[in-house]
Amino acid sequence: MSRVRRFAFAVGLAALLGTTSSACGSAPEFPDLQNPAEEHADPALDVTTVAARRGPIAQRISASGALEARRESRIGTEVQGRILRIHVDDGDRVEEGALLFEIDPEPYEMALRQAEARLDLARAQRRQSEADVKRAQSLRARNVLAAQEIERLETGLLVARADERQALEAVAMARHQLERTQIRSPWAGSVAARLADEGSTALVQPQTIVLVLQETGQLEARASIPESQLARIRIGDPAEIHVEGLSDPIQTRVSAVGDVIDPATRTYTVRMPVANPEHRLKAGVFALVEIAPQAKSDALLVPRDAIRSEDGRTRVFTIVEGRSTARDVTIGLVARDTAEVLSGLDVGEPVITGEAAGQIAPGMRVRVTARNDES
Repeated sequence: MSRVRRFAFAVGLAALLGTTSSACGSAPEFPDLQNPAEEHADPALDVTTVAARRGPIAQRISASGALEARRESRIGTEVQGRILRIHVDDGDRVEEGALLFEIDPEPYEMALRQAEARLDLARAQRRQSEADVKRAQSLRARNVLAAQEIERLETGLLVARADERQALEAVAMARHQLERTQIRSPWAGSVAARLADEGSTALVQPQTIVLVLQETGQLEARASIPESQLARIRIGDPAEIHVEGLSDPIQTRVSAVGDVIDPATRTYTVRMPVANPEHRLKAGVFALVEIAPQAKSDALLVPRDAIRSEDGRTRVFTIVEGRSTARDVTIGLVARDTAEVLSGLDVGEPVITGEAAGQIAPGMRVRVTARNDES
């Protein structure tokens, strides 16, 4: 057999054997292929859910502020004169009634003596007029003196009495001015500023400010609150005041709520008393104020970490048919761990919380691994 015929015979035999194998049901072996639908299926994300519930919520309002003196007086003088002596200096603490400074009393002592002398004269003239009227009445009873003369003397007595009263008032005024040469503290406090010195030849005019006095034993925290919170803060609300250097916050309550909104900052002022009997605190120190308004008793609540705010939208994620679903909501009060939902959610609906709530996207397959219907 030639070489060409032997090659053709071999090819034909191979084809016959292949046909026979197929007819006998013996298929060639191929590698297994995965189902494409299964290969690209979404993986399920493990999530925790909490049911929306009703309950109380109180949002703490934080604001920056400062500690100020509860009272501040700019102490001057009511009388003109030369400052004779100033008894206090910057930073001195004084008790109520303590002598602060003195105006030279000599001119006022002289004025008092002159007023007293005029009073003595007026009293003598009044006594003389009284005696004249008494004698005239005796003479009139014996028809020795005319009625017109009696009337003249009685009128003179009225004038003498008026002069005496006027002299009395002049003495009181002179004594009052002399007393005003000694300026005393209206209440216990600290000298915040001394604005003059003694010994000057220039006369101090009335209302000239010599000292600034602050009440430092009782301070006041003042904080600026945004007008959006105007309806929430009430007198008596608890407050905490945090001051750098103090380990614990100062516990107090709101004592006054301002009625006027600052047009520049759109804020109003809230004041809280701060006792300072040991003078550890200084007026003007910075403070962080936290106010706890009265709690809202029946709010729809969800965990705070369930809230997502992005692209100008606020939403939570619920689960529908095993997939995450975004739900737009309106948020009210926000506390440390919870938030109030005003609209967009019903009581009892589960929302996704925890780390997953911040990562999940709408439409993702989820698997609930923990559920809390009472939180």
